[in-house]
Amino acid sequence: MSDPSKHRAPTPRASRSLVRRLVPAVIAVALVAGGVTAAGVVDPFAEDPPAQRTVGMSISGAMTAALLEDAPQPVVAGQELRLTRARKAELRRQEEQRKARLKAERIAAKRAAQPFSFQIASFNVLGSNHTGPGGARRSFPAAGTRTPQGVGVLRSHGTDVIGLQEAKPDQLGTIMRMTGFAGYPGPGAADPDNTVLWDPSRFELVSGSTFPIVFMNRTRPQTVVRLRDRPTQREFYVVNMHPSAGHDARNTSTRVAGWRRGVAEVNALRESGLPVFVTGDMNDRAAFFCAFLPPTGFVAAVGGSTSGGCRPPGRMPVDWIVGSPDVSFSGYVIDESTVNRRISDHFYISATATVAPAGD
Repeated sequence: MSDPSKHRAPTPRASRSLVRRLVPAVIAVALVAGGVTAAGVVDPFAEDPPAQRTVGMSISGAMTAALLEDAPQPVVAGQELRLTRARKAELRRQEEQRKARLKAERIAAKRAAQPFSFQIASFNVLGSNHTGPGGARRSFPAAGTRTPQGVGVLRSHGTDVIGLQEAKPDQLGTIMRMTGFAGYPGPGAADPDNTVLWDPSRFELVSGSTFPIVFMNRTRPQTVVRLRDRPTQREFYVVNMHPSAGHDARNTSTRVAGWRRGVAEVNALRESGLPVFVTGDMNDRAAFFCAFLPPTGFVAAVGGSTSGGCRPPGRMPVDWIVGSPDVSFSGYVIDESTVNRRISDHFYISATATVAPAGD
């Protein structure tokens, strides 16, 4: 019969004794392998006072830290960076885009440094309602006859941009079809009378809007378009107006109020830094010049000056082309031909407008 004591599990005291014998040996082997003797290694399980055990542990920890700091750190050789064909193609594409963007910016800056010119006009076409049944201008031919003749005048002046007044849908449709011009608001608008037309091969519409003034006895929209010159990519505004006619007290007051609203609108547009042109049948001459130009700093295609006071030109119709201080005019014409006298009760006026380089 076997002795049960031979199979008894080790007591806790025996286990601790075994650990005490093994731990110092393991530490000593590790230190010797690192080139340091095991002298002075303190047995953490020794029956020493707490202070002695603490000192022993501190010395051992300092030696271990010194070994870690002095030991050379292994360096793992890296691998050469290899790009896939797709990644190389993407990087080439990004570089080409960057170069193209820089080139476009240089071209845009060069274009902005150049002035540009175009032909601008204003014309009250005499609405078809005025020469139709019951109209007040029955002495003029019907619009079906007058409108094609008006297109001929427009072409003869080489017009690029024109502000029209009293333009009814039938007249606008004919003009746009015969010229290929684009327009805003155009014949489909609820009130198209003050439409601005432009040559779409030269300009493109950026935006269009209106603001109201009182015309005679009702509120009517006045047109604002923002156009971009295709060759230079520069932009400008055109405002087209038609304030009240007549010199009685009521119509005079609404006409002046219309001019004042126009002044506020163009001054707000000037905050964009873009050139602004105004075309229109203003139904007045010197009074308009002195009311509109001084508070805006604008110049008139017909001439005159506001430097040191208000000095209107010697001769002027009630139709106007004016522009902000960064534009100049030349070749101003009042078309007084026989044809023009038969197609409207207003003259066709035009001029060459030149926009100064950006930043001037």
